[in-house]
Amino acid sequence: MSDAIQQQWHELTQPSGTAAVPDDAPLLIGLADRRVIEVSGSEARAFLQAILTQDILALDDHAATFSALCNAKGRALGLLRVVGHEGRFFLITRADIAESLQKRLQMYVLRRDVELRPADRWVALGVMLPATTRCPFDDHAACEVIERLARQNGGDDAPRWPADVDEQGRLFLREDIGGMCRIAILGEQDRMAPLVEHARDASLVPQAAWDRAEIEDRLPEVTSQTVEHYVPQWINLDELGAFSLKKGCYPGQEVIARMHYLGKPNRRLFAGHALALDPPAAGTPVETADGTAAGEVVRSAPLSDDSGSRLLVVIKLKHRHDALRIDGLALSLDPADTLAGDTAQAGARH
Repeated sequence: MSDAIQQQWHELTQPSGTAAVPDDAPLLIGLADRRVIEVSGSEARAFLQAILTQDILALDDHAATFSALCNAKGRALGLLRVVGHEGRFFLITRADIAESLQKRLQMYVLRRDVELRPADRWVALGVMLPATTRCPFDDHAACEVIERLARQNGGDDAPRWPADVDEQGRLFLREDIGGMCRIAILGEQDRMAPLVEHARDASLVPQAAWDRAEIEDRLPEVTSQTVEHYVPQWINLDELGAFSLKKGCYPGQEVIARMHYLGKPNRRLFAGHALALDPPAAGTPVETADGTAAGEVVRSAPLSDDSGSRLLVVIKLKHRHDALRIDGLALSLDPADTLAGDTAQAGARH
């Protein structure tokens, strides 16, 4: 994304004032840390099938999938939301690793008919909808998709990550796991700006609200500080259905499959909170009271009352019941997570 477009979008989606947000108001959030890589060409699907952890052959045009790109040792180089539409694929990832991910992907293209390009003019908007709230936009095409996705409540026949593309080419992804309906919209800035400019009875809020909701859903991130830190099971990608054990080989597949079938992860992802702690950077160490390394921060966000931080952390299982600290301050893990231990379904522990 160009610096000019990024700045314009930041200014448009900045919250103004400190007025209280009504409980039933739709929340609009500029997702400044998202970037999109477009993959096209006659071999695009087969290319992604061969290198990502997820089964891309099974992906249809009305669903997204959560996936990873790993190195040969099974360590995640980045996490991706993948959306397919009319033969093209959109890889949604973090801004701070998008360029390095595209370079790594390009290494695998070789002589395939595949083109990778950054969607430089695209921006991202998050929409959080309370249960009884209707679409806040004065845009029929956008509201038609949003209302359709909002009605999908995870039934047996519904995709886990519903997605769609409207007539203007904007992507819509429903991303919540059992909480407030949370839909991310991505598209070219000139087609996204009118949504914000003409929204009805909606409140612009900081991205921290979206980040907290993702943490409650136990959705991890890989940042520039934590590239190659995690085997997928350590950040609970198995619970999110983010890798396939049935498709053919892909980078890291042997390590992932061996851990699944022959071993057991020695660390897992847990949610927790730390009072009086500003949100620590990803990769910040977690220690026991005597200074023993116990894990690290995966992601964090300020608590809603700014009294501390909500966190996702990777912890060695042998330390999950120990007294833990971050920067000398106490870290409390959610009891439901520590009791579940290591294999409960994501979204069922909270």
